[in-house]
Amino acid sequence: MSLDGFVAGPGDDLDWLEPRAEGAPAVAAEPWSASDADALHFGDFLDRVGCILMGRRTYDIVTRFPDWPYREIPMHVATHRPLDNPQPTVTASRGTIAEMVERARAVAGRKDVYLDGATVVRDALDARVLDELVVTVVPTVLGSGIALFGGLTHPAELTAEHVVRFADGFIQIHLACPTAR
Repeated sequence: MSLDGFVAGPGDDLDWLEPRAEGAPAVAAEPWSASDADALHFGDFLDRVGCILMGRRTYDIVTRFPDWPYREIPMHVATHRPLDNPQPTVTASRGTIAEMVERARAVAGRKDVYLDGATVVRDALDARVLDELVVTVVPTVLGSGIALFGGLTHPAELTAEHVVRFADGFIQIHLACPTAR
């Protein structure tokens, strides 16, 4: 998410996630950028994922990407509408967030379930079915867009477990959700 809490800019814009243009300010300044830090690799993260539960709005956005980034990982899309020409690993999912998370856990087996999309994450926090939250913060302020946490119906009390700093200027916060059912 952006430093001010958005996962997409106005109009679902994701261009701010792309590498900065030549001549733009550096993402990380010295000595941060020169320090040894773990590399942030989406592929390494996906190795731990057994199923993805994604919101429909997010799904519609990622289907416009030139390449499908989710490999052959099973994906459930929370939607009430039919999916047009989905990838073979993608299925529509309906029901409460707790029911959809439970189905995704059954598919994932011993691996993690990755929730993607602001509404899905907020609903899971509200329903207390999220046991861990990992947020990667990009040092960009958008000012408006799709807020990750805007609209929660009650406070979500989390426990900070650790923070990982990446040499590219990103900060990843690992949080436990101790009120998860």
